[in-house]
Amino acid sequence: MNKATAYKASLVALLVSVSFINSFDRASLSTVAPIMLKEFHLNPALLGIALSAFFWPYFVLQIPVGSWADKYGAKKVLGWSVAIWSLASAATGMVQGLYSLVLARAGVGAGEAAAFPVLAKIAGQNFPSRERGTVVGAYMSTVRLAMALSPAVMALLMSVWGWRQAFFVTGGASLLWCGWWYLGYKDVSARTDGTGAPAAKLPIPWQRLLAHRGTVGLVMAKFFQDYLLYLFVTWIPTYLVMARGFSIIKMGIYASLPWIAGFIAQPLAGFLSDLLIKRGLSVTQARKRIQVGLQICAAAVMGVGFIDSPILAIYLLTFAVAAESGAGGLIWAFVTEVAPENMAGSVGGIMNAGGALAGIIAPIATGFIVKFTGSFQLALALGGVSLILAACSVIFVVPELKPMEVSLRTSAGRA
Repeated sequence: MNKATAYKASLVALLVSVSFINSFDRASLSTVAPIMLKEFHLNPALLGIALSAFFWPYFVLQIPVGSWADKYGAKKVLGWSVAIWSLASAATGMVQGLYSLVLARAGVGAGEAAAFPVLAKIAGQNFPSRERGTVVGAYMSTVRLAMALSPAVMALLMSVWGWRQAFFVTGGASLLWCGWWYLGYKDVSARTDGTGAPAAKLPIPWQRLLAHRGTVGLVMAKFFQDYLLYLFVTWIPTYLVMARGFSIIKMGIYASLPWIAGFIAQPLAGFLSDLLIKRGLSVTQARKRIQVGLQICAAAVMGVGFIDSPILAIYLLTFAVAAESGAGGLIWAFVTEVAPENMAGSVGGIMNAGGALAGIIAPIATGFIVKFTGSFQLALALGGVSLILAACSVIFVVPELKPMEVSLRTSAGRA
């Protein structure tokens, strides 16, 4: 293995590990939510607000953090990001009620805002197009692995030490990653433009980026797709306890199964997409065909709430989560294909803002639906409809997957 290949392997390990940590800390609260519901005397609507608090600063910061990564480099932005969310996650163990819980979760959201736009930027700069689907699929798959392990690990920690100590342990463990990051990552974007020349600090053409059809299509697809994702992340453990009558330990086991399937499906989607490109399909055809097929399969979640058997419901839920997971990873490969030079962080941030907005709406909407209907049926059906709309966005709005012609450098060159 030569030096360049070895560095790429170590870089993938860094991306995979931080993606895992990010998603574990994001999902950890949902496992504790049924206990907090009773201990803090919350109703489902108030719990929905608390679960959505993560996404308030996450949404607001998406566009700024993407541009900060493009301007200041991935190393600084992601390093501070991990430190902030790790401390806020540990602080969740000290909350005393709804208001302090909202504050702690908002802190985790503020820290995590930079993660995926920065990861998309790193993937775009360090890997060629024929490898990006696999690389993005690899680190995005750990999102689902973390969500698979989070219920089981948190349930185990809670049974041994209590839910407060569980947050101290997981938050402290996440903080240790920062040292590996600063020692192991060489920030190309902070020094060069990827060719060895000094990186030019060009202003981001925000108006052209925001108005571009590619950006609009990605934001729409991300919003509709992530509505279902964040319904899963925030409410599935509570759904299994409230609607299916599972104990905390049993919930931890069954809540993990869909995410294990998602962990397998996510890199597979990226690999298949790359394989189609290598066999002669255009990037647009290869990415879109896999993406739309997975989104349509994920819409099967509409039937979960209408199945009487808890085990059959888990099977269908697992299938839907696996399909959504594959689509959820592959859409970040779209970003690496359409972003102008040195602007993947900005484009990724804009797209992820759509997902963050879904993260605000989905937990609250689900909480109010459950409160007023006494059932999860309508909430799950709405999640399925959102995936159909995501597929329509990819088919009819997202254009050919090639770099957007919006950069100032391109305009200057033509002049």
